[in-house]
Amino acid sequence: MKKLLFLTAIALAAISCQDEENNLPIDNSSSQPQKFQVVQITDQGEIIPTDNSKTRSSIQGETALQFASEADYQLSLKEINDMQSCNRLAYVDANDFISLQELAVKADEELEEIANTATSESDFKTKYSQYVEKYKGLLVTNKYDNEDLSLYVPDGDNVSTYLVNSNRKVVIGNEVKKISLSDDMSESDKAVYAYTPLSGETNHFNFQNFIEDKKKTTGRVDLESSRVIKVHVGCQKKTWHGWKRDNHRDVYFQLDAAPMFFELRNVAGVYYPVDYIRFHAFRNNGKIEFRTGGLKLDATSLSGTISVWTDLTVNTSEQVSYKNVYVDYEGKYGNYGIYTLPKLDPSNAYGGEFTVVLIK
Repeated sequence: MKKLLFLTAIALAAISCQDEENNLPIDNSSSQPQKFQVVQITDQGEIIPTDNSKTRSSIQGETALQFASEADYQLSLKEINDMQSCNRLAYVDANDFISLQELAVKADEELEEIANTATSESDFKTKYSQYVEKYKGLLVTNKYDNEDLSLYVPDGDNVSTYLVNSNRKVVIGNEVKKISLSDDMSESDKAVYAYTPLSGETNHFNFQNFIEDKKKTTGRVDLESSRVIKVHVGCQKKTWHGWKRDNHRDVYFQLDAAPMFFELRNVAGVYYPVDYIRFHAFRNNGKIEFRTGGLKLDATSLSGTISVWTDLTVNTSEQVSYKNVYVDYEGKYGNYGIYTLPKLDPSNAYGGEFTVVLIK
């Protein structure tokens, strides 16, 4: 029901915002020139284009994406980098190819199934051990939190992970290249899944919220050395003897801090300042990393309040029309303007007051 209310709100918002002069342009076009093809890399090292009629079981060796040139490959990396995260997986629409990022999604679905079908603690532990062994060398565990059961894309902030196969290979021209990746969680994953409370002056502020020890939301405000301000939110849920990612939450946040300017990204991938963003809203997305703006010139610290809600803590029985809202939905760039959302009651928010300092 909560999802339905949010979807309804988005549909109404799309109509009400058509005349907003500062709406961000949306690019929902799915027709773009194909810059790659799926090929087989045989055990003998041959590169053979796949036949779309072939089943995966009939393909010998491994599949990979082939780009005609390094320029085509770099252009695809740029296009993926400029996309909202919810659209990146759809960039590669090939039934017989699984990227490293898509592998992590499938692995998470498998973990969900294991958790739902395990009949006892010992049954879960046995199946989970087999699961970790299956993805060993492909995905990485959270070595910073031994209660986290999820597996992660190694070096997942590197956008090449959307184009390489599970063995980190891509074909450029007629050459098979193995892309070098760190065997560690990405920095954006660490920000919300490797929670470390900090004391004293620092360039980031961490917070965490639990709902009856069954749901956990972790957040972070970052002030980067480049003066960029980012907000991170990650959702998890309890299962058997640990936690796993909770990928289908609606997340809202409000950043009320100074001295800063807000910014958004245009269709060319360029960030530009806007006067004010009251709320940021994300649908069906359990992990958020969003560049909200920057520290004003000559300032050396940022102080304020971060407020975060999920669909579990908003007031879904009351809908409110808010101005200056950025909504990240299934469009390439999101949208900005007047939106009807569930009531975002400050008394139900989590986060807190913070001061972060610029560290160069």
